[in-house]
Amino acid sequence: MPRSARSWAYGSTWRELFLTIVGTTISIVLTFGTAGLLDRCQRIEDRKMSAMMVMSNIENFSRTAEEMSQRIARCDSIGTWMLSLPKDSLDLIPPEEVQNLLLEVMTLVDPLTHDKTAENIFSNSIETWKNMGNFQFIDNVGKCFSEMNANEANWNQWVNEYEATISDVVSQMKPGEHSFTKLLNDNVFRQKLVDFHVRKAWLEYIAANIRYLNRKNMKLIGINEDEVMAFTDERSRDIQIGMKEPKQADFRTDTISFDSLTTLRPVIQHFDSIMHGKKPLQKPKEIVPAK
Repeated sequence: MPRSARSWAYGSTWRELFLTIVGTTISIVLTFGTAGLLDRCQRIEDRKMSAMMVMSNIENFSRTAEEMSQRIARCDSIGTWMLSLPKDSLDLIPPEEVQNLLLEVMTLVDPLTHDKTAENIFSNSIETWKNMGNFQFIDNVGKCFSEMNANEANWNQWVNEYEATISDVVSQMKPGEHSFTKLLNDNVFRQKLVDFHVRKAWLEYIAANIRYLNRKNMKLIGINEDEVMAFTDERSRDIQIGMKEPKQADFRTDTISFDSLTTLRPVIQHFDSIMHGKKPLQKPKEIVPAK
């Protein structure tokens, strides 16, 4: 073979080898680069969803406290009117005139609580912390949850004391005694009515304070406030599924149905015969636990 031909063949082989290596390298880079990019995008999406869930949970607590303050405002109005009544004239008020108002004051006071699902996931997952990549955000969220739990404990302790006060006063009532008169003559109960005004302002404060801390969370993680509010609204929206929500009362019956005892028919017949002085029809079968 002429030298020029050998040189061309030799150069062509190296060109093909070089192109093959370059092509393989590019393919590897593209494969792993794309996978890495997709993984990074997924981590960013997971971080955003985790942050949204947490901040939505905190926002919901603020909304719950605000709703509670509005209900307590009603109790405050009723309690203020009750305390303005002269003690020596309470018996003159017909019971039916104040029964509904008294019931409102006794039933509008509920415990304060929040869904702890997002809190537990966030607090107990190291992977979530790592993925967040923002220690200040994690620290501030922890502060929010700490405040929320402390506020719940504070409020619920007051609710328990309030309910215990009502229970104690009512349990000491004498037959024919007017509950309205009895309660309003009790100094501890009267103090609870005074507390409504303070508690209303306190609920408004904790709602504003938790929301303030949550605004910091949004700034720290770089998520728009409107986006968090829209996400919270969507989570709170009731989903209509075209059927009535089951209530426990719908499945109760006033009396026990005899048909519900059919599995004990041999036992029933045995004891019926004894009760009527007849020879037992058959010996009750031994009940064997199901395996």
